[in-house]
Amino acid sequence: MRPSDKIEKLFTQTHVKTNSDVDKVVLDDAVRAMSKSKQKTPVYNKPDIRRMIMKSRMTKSAAAAVIIIAVLTITNSFNSNHGTVFAQVSNQIDKAKTITWKETFYIQVTSKDGKRTWIETETRQCAYKVPGLYRVIHNETVHGQVKHEIITDTINLKQLSLVPETSKATLSELATTIYDSRGAFYWEKEYIKEHNLEWVGKRKAEIGEINVFRSAFWDKADNEDWSYDFWIDAETKQLIAVQIPGSDIYDPEKDPVRKNPPETDWSTKTPICSIKHDINYDVELDEALFRLEPPEGYTIQTEHRKQVTEEEMINFLGILAEYYNKSFPEQLFPVAVTSDKLNAIEAKSENSRTTAEQKLLETINHYKMANLNMLPIGHFIEDHTIKNSFRYIGKGVHLGDQDRIVCWYKLKDSNTYRAVYGDLTVDDIEPEDLPLKVEP
Repeated sequence: MRPSDKIEKLFTQTHVKTNSDVDKVVLDDAVRAMSKSKQKTPVYNKPDIRRMIMKSRMTKSAAAAVIIIAVLTITNSFNSNHGTVFAQVSNQIDKAKTITWKETFYIQVTSKDGKRTWIETETRQCAYKVPGLYRVIHNETVHGQVKHEIITDTINLKQLSLVPETSKATLSELATTIYDSRGAFYWEKEYIKEHNLEWVGKRKAEIGEINVFRSAFWDKADNEDWSYDFWIDAETKQLIAVQIPGSDIYDPEKDPVRKNPPETDWSTKTPICSIKHDINYDVELDEALFRLEPPEGYTIQTEHRKQVTEEEMINFLGILAEYYNKSFPEQLFPVAVTSDKLNAIEAKSENSRTTAEQKLLETINHYKMANLNMLPIGHFIEDHTIKNSFRYIGKGVHLGDQDRIVCWYKLKDSNTYRAVYGDLTVDDIEPEDLPLKVEP
């Protein structure tokens, strides 16, 4: 999962589902979120150190040389410590048995007539406990009343959702989870280790001085600039905040819209920034906070994990082929349809979309709402096929071609391979009849 997608997923997938109409509104906003959230132009430009040096007026060249050497020495000394600093950040995350933090979403709201915008924020209280247990509390009212609480067991793929207002609980079996079973901030830790980060300056905070490091890059999938900011305590070397996107793309403190008054009626809500902050390590947490048992007095509903059938998987292959002008996609993994293509479909009005575009969008939304984020093909492979038996060779195959194989696989608890053809029929097939050699 690309971290840029996490803003959408974290914001939308943990909301209470009340009815189909509300679900559609939430989902429609979610799908629009990332396509509208990333500003094309940075709020402010980073200073060009090279130009500043070149424009400085020096009376003596020797003095200039001394100053430049001093600057380079200080910079190199700082850079040489990066590895040590990041190793300490990683080590503290690895060792932590518990972590607590808050996550604040900045949401751009558009008025009902589409002429005005303002900013709303939503902050969630989060906690993690080894092994793989997460607890998230939504305080969605002005008075801080808990509206929704979610406890997730990422090891056993179970989730308890609590709604205090109605004393209702839902215990769900999950197909996937947005949280990492390897631990909180695992992605952030690995990203810091694997990428060269730019030190962009210091910030003052109540806890002291903070170093801000940034990874800025060109996002090929969405065809635009993107960035992550990592805030590291200068003294303890602890990761204390993560902002996505970084403040070079969106700075909440400098957004001119932030002072606009809110209105009662609105048309769209678009998450534009996520900041994880107030990160604390090895906080003493009661095990009862992570139990998948509702409090006394709650009514509980159990939801079994949804499964994707072979028929659904094949139907989705057909939907993809229709979208690609009746030819099967070049690849299924990592994605069959890139995010920029989906964003382009979503940006169109429903009336201007082709039938194939509308069907594709509706189908993807349907599976996302069902928490099947690997979509039909991914979940079918995961749940019903023997590991590494699925093979896709659909590139160049036209929809309706009954003599061309699109993919094959071996079902669990079966000794027989199954092949899907260009006309979307499926049949058993002997290993020697497949286009490529496979294990019997």
